[in-house]
Amino acid sequence: MRPTGARAGLGRLRRRIGFDGNELRRDVDRRQRAAGLLLLLLFVGAGLPVCWQVARNAYDSGVRAERYEAVTRHRVDATVLIVDDLASGHRVTVTWREPGGRVRTGSYDTWYRAVAGEHLKLWAGPAGVSDVEPRRHARTVGEAVGAGLGAATTAGVPVLVAYLVVRRRADRRRDRLWDAEWERLDAGRSR
Repeated sequence: MRPTGARAGLGRLRRRIGFDGNELRRDVDRRQRAAGLLLLLLFVGAGLPVCWQVARNAYDSGVRAERYEAVTRHRVDATVLIVDDLASGHRVTVTWREPGGRVRTGSYDTWYRAVAGEHLKLWAGPAGVSDVEPRRHARTVGEAVGAGLGAATTAGVPVLVAYLVVRRRADRRRDRLWDAEWERLDAGRSR
């Protein structure tokens, strides 16, 4: 009975990689397999820890930004005073009242076309007012995943290129061996 499903797929993968004890495998096949395994171990041993550290640093930085913005920024009800058109977007000048009663005025750039007298929900902080809400945790996670994937790609591409070079050379060597075998076979038939 032949294996099916995942077991059959693993068997094909095992044979494709060269772990099958096939007597027809040549030295060039064994060297290619060894080089591939060495490069894989290099990526797993050095590349993945670097990727993990990059993702971890991006996550920690994002969490610090989340905490800072949560402490320093608060939501305000603002009234639009002036809207100036810019080359790209608009500069909106608004006024709002702080929780202590102090009236403040500030400007921010946006794509939204506000109208004078309109009431907007904005975010105020030490840097002024903005229509961008404080950083959310989902953004932090997304940036950490992106940084990790970017680092994995950066670490993996040179390893992949090195393997492709090894494979190309092995394929050329195999082609020369096949050509030599065909010539030997043809020479034997022509007698």
